[in-house]
Parts: sequence; C-alpha cells; structure tokens
Amino acid sequence: MTLPLHLTILVFLFLFGSCVGSFLNVVIWRLPRDESLVFPGSHCPSCNTPLQWYDNIPILGWIALRGRCRYCNTLISARYPIVEALTAGLFVLYYALFYLTPPSWRIGFCAVSPAAQSFLSTWPTFLLYLYLLAALLAASLIDAELFIIPPQIIWSWKGGVAIVAVLVHALVDAPNLPGSLSASPLPAALAAGGAAGLLLSLLLLWMGKLPLSFSEGGPLLEIEKAQHAREVDAAAAQGAEQPPAPREYTSREIRAEIHKEMLFLVPPLLFAFVLMLLTWSGGPLHRQWEALLRIRWISGLLGSVLGGLIGGFVVWFTRIAGSLVFGREAMGMGDVDLLAGVGAVLGAGAATVAFFLAPLFGLTFAVYLWFGGKRELPYGPYLSLATAVVMLFYCPIAGYLAPLSYVVTMVQQLIWGH
Repeated sequence: MTLPLHLTILVFLFLFGSCVGSFLNVVIWRLPRDESLVFPGSHCPSCNTPLQWYDNIPILGWIALRGRCRYCNTLISARYPIVEALTAGLFVLYYALFYLTPPSWRIGFCAVSPAAQSFLSTWPTFLLYLYLLAALLAASLIDAELFIIPPQIIWSWKGGVAIVAVLVHALVDAPNLPGSLSASPLPAALAAGGAAGLLLSLLLLWMGKLPLSFSEGGPLLEIEKAQHAREVDAAAAQGAEQPPAPREYTSREIRAEIHKEMLFLVPPLLFAFVLMLLTWSGGPLHRQWEALLRIRWISGLLGSVLGGLIGGFVVWFTRIAGSLVFGREAMGMGDVDLLAGVGAVLGAGAATVAFFLAPLFGLTFAVYLWFGGKRELPYGPYLSLATAVVMLFYCPIAGYLAPLSYVVTMVQQLIWGH
C-alpha cells in the first residue's frame, strides 16, 4: 500500500473513531442506568432539551459550546470530548502500530510474513480488534465509576463483543491468516463440549434445577456501603423513614453461594472432558470429528468459543478460589464476562496472558488504596489495559512462552497420534 492510501485510512479512522467515542459516551451514561441507547436522542441532562446536530459533532461541538449547554448554560463534562479524542487516537495509533512499523518489531498479528499482515488481508480482524478496544474503554469507565461491568457489553445479541467475535471468526478465519483462531481437533473438542455444557447449565438454571448464587444481590462493596450511609444521614436529617438495611453476608454464607457457582461449572467441564475422550486418537468419533473441522467456519467458530470459555474460566476459577480462601467475594462476575469477551476476540492464550499481566498495572493503585484504608478497586480497567498491551505484543510474549507451548503441542500430538 502507498503512503497516501495509509494517510487516507488514518484520517478516516480518526473521524470514525471520534464518532465511535461519541456513541461510547451514550453507552457509558445510559447502559448502567438501564436506559435505551437509541431513544430519546441526544439531549442536555440538565434541561432535557434535544441537541442540534451541529452540537453533536465529536470534539468540535463541545469546543464550540465552550463546555456549556446552549440552552441552560450548564457545564458539560470534559469527559465527553476526552472520550471522543481518546477513541479516535487509539484507532489511529493501533493502525500505525499494526501496519506501519518495521516487521522486526513484531507488533500486532503474529504473521508468517510481512505481506500476510497487510491491511487488505486482515482488515476484518483488525476492525474486530478496534471493536474490542471501544468496548473495553466503555467497560473501564463504567467500572471505574460504578464498580460494575454491564453484561450487555459482552453478551448482547445486538452487538455484544463475544457474539460479534464468534461471528467474525467463523466468517473470516483461515489457516495461516494473521489473527485467525481456527481450532485443531483437541481444542475444538474442548470448546464444543464446554459450550454444550454451559448451555445445559443455563437451561437448568432457567428451569430452577440449579441454584442461582447471590440471588438476593451480592455482598455490598465499599462504594455501596458509603452510598447507604449517605441515604441514612439524609433520611435522618429530613425526619424521614430510614432506608432498609442492605443484605449482609457472613464468610460462611459467601462460601455457600460460591459452592453454587462450582455446581454450575460441572456440566461444562464434564462435557468438555467427555467430548475430548470421544474424539481423540482412537476414539469412536475421531475420524468424523477431524472431517468436520475441515469445514473452515466451524473451526474458526470453535476457536473463538474456546477463547471465550478459557478467558471466562480463568477469572471465574480465581473468583471461586479467592472467595473460598478469604470468605469474601474475590472478583466480580463482570470481570468474568469481560475476559470471556477478550478471549473470544484474541484467543485463549492472549486472554490468559492478559489476566496474569493485569495485576502489574493495578498493583500501584492497589497499594495506594490500601494505605488509604480501602481494599476494593475496580479490576476492569486493569484487565482492559493489559488486553490493550497484549493485543500489540502477544507475538513476542508468545515467543518467550514457546517452550511451554512446545510441551503442550507434544502432549497434543501424543494424544491425537500425529
């Protein structure tokens, strides 16, 4: 590709990214408040006056209004143009790092050759990566403010990251294509069995045959306790009725709730193991399974599913183990959802590396909170930051881990007999 074409794409990505950032502002405000992302249209949150189209121009609209509503003169948060500019900048930066850096830097896709990593051959997967970046930015800002990650960001049929990832990988993945997650027989068996078991667990949960953990709401976070204390003080000052006391969990009760989650995971783990036995070398379904995986879209779909399952399980296992050991909720289910989405886009290996890299980013802030008397921090931003780094540098990281992957490959070849 010529330099003028690269520059044209960079300009387009900046404009496109700023528009995506404008939509993310809507997501960040409305999604955790269960408001529609479409209706009503953009309006001032203070006077509710609908905004004109020229007031909604990303970045420039806020500057033209000098950070105030045209109608009621209320200050408009600087977060809006910052999110728009940050999204635009990330889109441009990642394009430059993926496609304009020397091949020796090994940034972006682990391509077999520089030509294989051209934008023309990898643009669907690259756009999926940008989609993940935008979702991570929205999830991080929501989590940083409210200590929640709305599951719709990952699982919504109207554009959740995991759903989009599975569709894209099913449609575009092919052998030797950079970013492809096409699964070999053993990982594909684990993915298909785990997914079938997960669907069974969800069905049993819906039918009431499996218990739902924390059905009365999870243990209160520090931010929720502080909010309740403010409500009590406000009610006392007004002479009003005190708000009801929130549900408190003992360590024993928390461990009992976590046991319910362990029960939920039994079918996925069992089904994955059984299908692996049925399809491995010498198994009754071995030949049929290998023939099925020659269908490209099935291999790509199962590779993405495996990434989602492994990414979610790594966090969920940590949540279960930490909660059982310490008698308090170790990690939120929103973190499970988030890394499942990361795995569905980037694959099982990249999601696992991101999980173990995230504590390095959160450690400094965690120490600061500890000395301030707080023990809770939103983990989503650090998982997101680690993912953003892994998205760029997974290739050299995988190179350092090559001895381990070699052992895994040898075990797989022994199991499958080739």
